[in-house]
Amino acid sequence: MEYNFLLMVIVSLILVVGAFIYLFNRFIHTENQRRNFELRMKNSENVLPNKLQAYERMVLFLERIRPSSMIRRTPDAHNISDLEMLLIETVQVEFDHNLSQQIYIRPETWKVILAAKNATQIMIKNVFHSLESTATVQEAREALLNQAINQDESPSSTAILYLQKDIQGII
Repeated sequence: MEYNFLLMVIVSLILVVGAFIYLFNRFIHTENQRRNFELRMKNSENVLPNKLQAYERMVLFLERIRPSSMIRRTPDAHNISDLEMLLIETVQVEFDHNLSQQIYIRPETWKVILAAKNATQIMIKNVFHSLESTATVQEAREALLNQAINQDESPSSTAILYLQKDIQGII
């Protein structure tokens, strides 16, 4: 009889200890999940404003590299090759100035921005290489504006729409 009682006490003790260990592990797991959630929330409070600012800066970049915008800001050049280099350099300088924003922007979105920058530079080169050698700086400016106007969608417009759709998933 004493043997059965001892066996029942040991089995009961094992069950109680097992239940305690199980509940303790569940508590620790739940507590870790809660802490991780709090850290993510605190992190998102810090990161979200930076992400929004990065998207804003990239929209500003894309607006600034529109040919119509660049032509208004670009000083007069002596010849069309100087103007071409000045415009291409303006695009690159604007891009380089915003290069650090890529850490806050999704890689797919960054590729769209990079494609818009490259397409704008290629468009500038194509317009200037299609001009006759006797073309004036003013004719080159007009040709670039006409090309930008006649495009169905500018590279900047396409990229800005992509940014707008992307930011809707963040907010």
